[in-house]
Amino acid sequence: MPAFERALTAVIKPMLTLLHHSEGSVLQLSLGVPVLEWLELTQQPVNLLLADLARQGKIEFLTGSYHQSILNLISPKDRSNQVELTTTYLRKRYGQRSKTMFSYAQVFNPNYINTMNLCCVDSLVISSYDCDKPKQHFSQPFSMQEMGKSISVIPTSSPINSLVQKFGAKEISFGNLLDQIRLVFEARPQFIMAMVNIDQLLQGGISEEQTVQLFTTFLHYGSQSIEEIHGEQELPPKGYLQAGWYGFDSIKSDLCCINELFVKDESFAYMYGRYTSMVETARSYKKDKDVRKRLEQLIQKMSTGAVYLCDANATMLRSSVRKLFWRYISEADSVLAGLNDFSYPVITDFDRDALDEYLAIGKYLSCVVDSKGGSLAELTYLPSLYNYGDTLSVMKGFGSTVKNLHQTPPGRKQRLFTDVFLPHDSVLDEYSKTDEHSCLDMSNAVYSLSVLDRRNTEYRAVASTGRSTIINGELEISKHFKLRQNTVLLDVTLTNLSEHPVSFLYGCEIPLSIASFKNRVSFFQLESKKNVLHEEEEIILEHVKSIRMYDEPNSTSLTLVADARFTLLKEDYTIEKSTILGVEQLYQHTLFMTFWPIQLESGAERKITLGLRVERK
Repeated sequence: MPAFERALTAVIKPMLTLLHHSEGSVLQLSLGVPVLEWLELTQQPVNLLLADLARQGKIEFLTGSYHQSILNLISPKDRSNQVELTTTYLRKRYGQRSKTMFSYAQVFNPNYINTMNLCCVDSLVISSYDCDKPKQHFSQPFSMQEMGKSISVIPTSSPINSLVQKFGAKEISFGNLLDQIRLVFEARPQFIMAMVNIDQLLQGGISEEQTVQLFTTFLHYGSQSIEEIHGEQELPPKGYLQAGWYGFDSIKSDLCCINELFVKDESFAYMYGRYTSMVETARSYKKDKDVRKRLEQLIQKMSTGAVYLCDANATMLRSSVRKLFWRYISEADSVLAGLNDFSYPVITDFDRDALDEYLAIGKYLSCVVDSKGGSLAELTYLPSLYNYGDTLSVMKGFGSTVKNLHQTPPGRKQRLFTDVFLPHDSVLDEYSKTDEHSCLDMSNAVYSLSVLDRRNTEYRAVASTGRSTIINGELEISKHFKLRQNTVLLDVTLTNLSEHPVSFLYGCEIPLSIASFKNRVSFFQLESKKNVLHEEEEIILEHVKSIRMYDEPNSTSLTLVADARFTLLKEDYTIEKSTILGVEQLYQHTLFMTFWPIQLESGAERKITLGLRVERK
């Protein structure tokens, strides 16, 4: 919890202390439920101060999404449930029945109005600044109607939002921030709601003393309760805020809306598709009440929107955040697959790309076999519910990947056991999947996929390379997956379809997201006489028979072995991003690529066998 601790020390505690000593001041506060729960469990004095300020009316809590879901991405039923959970939590802990909502990530859709009415919430605090226009649509509160229901919308100040964002990005100094804020107030606008993003203050490196200075400035110009704001308007003007992604809280890059993320990035499209498929399937089960209750709890938890946002915490780039999502998915998979009275579908198009994926759940492993790339889209070790296939090649604009020597195509999902072909005289140090002239990358090719047994444990994926100058011919690729208790076995058969001999380097990509206490993942090269430890971020080894990686946090080992010695390329992939903790190198995954030089006469074939075993240490 380093981020929570820094937020508490630098901003929350000095802000609340200042408010406690200020007479007649009111602040509206939106803190995520995870932060509030942490305060309740570990920071009792601060939590008691919060409760006291709420009782005095100096703090007005804003309700919102309990699991920090983006309400636009979940069903109407789930929207209402998320808001009700938050409202109930605040009422029980702090004695306030909040009737004002803050929209998480400042994503808005007019259909929220019906949800708010159902939850007895009548006001919404949100920026009306549209980055695509760019302009602020409204500068004072207005009444908005949709389908016969109405709410009051309280727009936040775009100039102040923008100044805080610039401070977070270190584009302006703290002194400049204060001066510019004073100028905004001294212009005497008719209405101003100053929203301050705490995460962005931390990202800018704010100190305790600066926090006191900042909020003293705000309180100097006065503060009001939500009720007083409404009371000043005898006849509030009418307005309409269209669906959009507003404000300065998140990096949007070139996305026009949050849903476009699922168009431009395969990894997030797959995650969201996995969630929506799970909701539909889990809620089709109607029998055991306790099972339905457990599934419903998991659905609420996996609805978190943090995995889709690049804010000051860079949550979408944190492997630990995404792993929680996958944990809930895998747990729900296990619950449904273990029911005797429920037929859990094994064929689903999770990512809505018109290609079926096959879900195979065994005793220790859960895998998703994908026709795209003839590969595995997921590899979860069920005893720890950890998905080693959660790999991310982020879109442009969401972080820097310049330190990665072998770049991956931005926004392309990295799957396990994908095929790569290089010219026979290639230098592996110079290998690049983004160079089509020197690398034949089959990760986006569609393989013909079939199930070979009734237990759904064996699959065959077949594709052709087509004529390629890289291999100077054409090959058929036949891949036979055998999913055993704790092992994935893969037989790869390469057949020369050309009328002449061909020679090339064949590589099998195995990107693994391995839990580690550091960004650099080490491994052992296993030999009969002595095991050799390698700790380099990037390395090429020749004549390798097998390797073993240790996942220390999960007390698990992963062993990769082949039937013939291979050349190994290993590289740790990280994304550099400025966050509230400074400039961080955020670990994504480690690429293990096995290479073999291959020569084939016309019509000849070469068979290669790989095995990946996952087990407790």
